[in-house]
Formats: sequence, C-alpha cells, structure tokens
Amino acid sequence: MLKAFTIVMLSSFFAVACATAPATQDVLRIDATSTDSAEASYKAMMSERSEADQQRLALAVLMLNMEGVESAREVVDNPELQSPSIGRIKDKVAGLSANEIIELAARNPSIQIETPGQ
Repeated sequence: MLKAFTIVMLSSFFAVACATAPATQDVLRIDATSTDSAEASYKAMMSERSEADQQRLALAVLMLNMEGVESAREVVDNPELQSPSIGRIKDKVAGLSANEIIELAARNPSIQIETPGQ
C-alpha cells in the first residue's frame, strides 16, 4: 500500500514538474561581470533579433551612453563617448534583456532622438 502511494505521489510530482517547466528558452540578459562578457552577451542578444529590433536596441544603447552629455564638446573631449558601447554602460544594464534596455532608454527624458518613420 505504501509502495503504491509513493509511486502515485512521485508520478504526480513529475507530471506537475513537467507541466510547469517553461516551454521557451530563457531570455538573453546582459552579463556585466566584465566588459568582455557584456560585449559577448550583447552580441548574442543582437544576433537573435530582426534588423529593425537590432536598430532599436543599438539606438537604446547609444541613448544610454549619451545620458548626461550636455554638448557635442563633451563628446569631442571624451574618447569613451566617441565610441559608445555596451561595455561603458554595463553596470547600468546589468541583467537586463534587450526589451528592458529599450524601455530603460525610452524612460530617459534627457535624450530625445527621432528615427525615420516615427
């Protein structure tokens, strides 16, 4: 009797576990452990997106890099700003997915960039 009960319980447990397991892959997130890991996770993130989504994500990264910049002179004087990268903002976007990075940039009131078709 106890053996049958145990088998039924284990079967139920496995059925529930299989039914609740996610059916899709995990969303890629920025690994900010190092600049190299941030660049690698960003590259992987970009590779799985459509061309339009790649442009939105690249624009969001640019916007976040330019946060706090008040003039073109600052860009000229700061070599880091001349080549904006995910590595520069890795701590700001640590653990975020592509959509979350885009949303973060959209919430930034200090940067306004219009793209064709908007």
